[in-house]
Amino acid sequence: MTAASFLAFADAPRSAVSLHVLLTGVQTGPLSLCAGVVELLLLGLYLFGVRRLARRGRTWPAWNTAAFVAGVVVVWIAVGSGLAAYDTINVTMHVVQHVLLMMVAPPLIALGKPVTLATQAGSRTSQVRIVKLLHSPVVAAVTFPVVVWFLYYGTMYGYFMTGIYQYSVVHPLFHDASHLWFIGVGYLYWQPLIGLDPARWRWSYPARAGSLFVGMPFEAFLGIGIAGMPRPLAPVNTLANTHTGGDTFWILSMVVTGVCLAIVILQWFRQLERETVREDRRVELATAENRARAEELGVDLPPGATIPWWRVEELERRRAATLDTPGPHPDVAGP
Repeated sequence: MTAASFLAFADAPRSAVSLHVLLTGVQTGPLSLCAGVVELLLLGLYLFGVRRLARRGRTWPAWNTAAFVAGVVVVWIAVGSGLAAYDTINVTMHVVQHVLLMMVAPPLIALGKPVTLATQAGSRTSQVRIVKLLHSPVVAAVTFPVVVWFLYYGTMYGYFMTGIYQYSVVHPLFHDASHLWFIGVGYLYWQPLIGLDPARWRWSYPARAGSLFVGMPFEAFLGIGIAGMPRPLAPVNTLANTHTGGDTFWILSMVVTGVCLAIVILQWFRQLERETVREDRRVELATAENRARAEELGVDLPPGATIPWWRVEELERRRAATLDTPGPHPDVAGP
């Protein structure tokens, strides 16, 4: 059996999903092949950065690498596999593709911390350039949280609830360009929420969780709206498949956003743990410093005993007053 007879290439024979096409399909168009080359190049650059750090004696977390690789693979599944063969004739498959490009691949890529890796593995010149770019006025304006929030949800509603989807079905170049838009907007949205790279705008963890929680109804309403449309999204689609696509969208979006919300909450708890450890360490150091200072002032403390900071300050004031008083200096009383 030849590879050509085994693989189902770019086009699906009909809107009904074939498991053979879905699992073995490969997009062979020029743009799809170029996209595949870019994806391989990104993977190569990322792994090169990891290897470069290893040569410097620094370890890069394996889970960050796994997240980035998974994100790039998800992009290929969405635009280069048999799934993409149905993206214009089957609304359900298009919805799955949409979710992968906007809601699955971007958070995975953000969890891979590519900007941090590029900064740490790059030269001093590249580090300076990356920092300047992150703090440039253009990046600050594009990544402003309110702007990104409306871009993200506006893209979803604008694409499905206007004639943009129908236009993209009959204009392949525009359709392919929309994929880049989905990934870009998705990354802008998910990076400050779930990513760990340095960013111009830093969200607190309560704000991140709140943003995701507030956005979930908008995703559900969009899916319900598509499921209740009185006519197909495009003439090439069927009404039944349009309704199925709407149900698929709100179910998948709820699941994906729920998982990402859980990740944000987990990150929040880990931050609280780190802050607790730092605070305990600070208290330990302050306690030891107070004890040492009290002993310098002549206070005899039993082993393991502590003395509050305000008592140390009181003893220091009494010592200063004693030193300022002419004549013999009486001993400083203990606590």
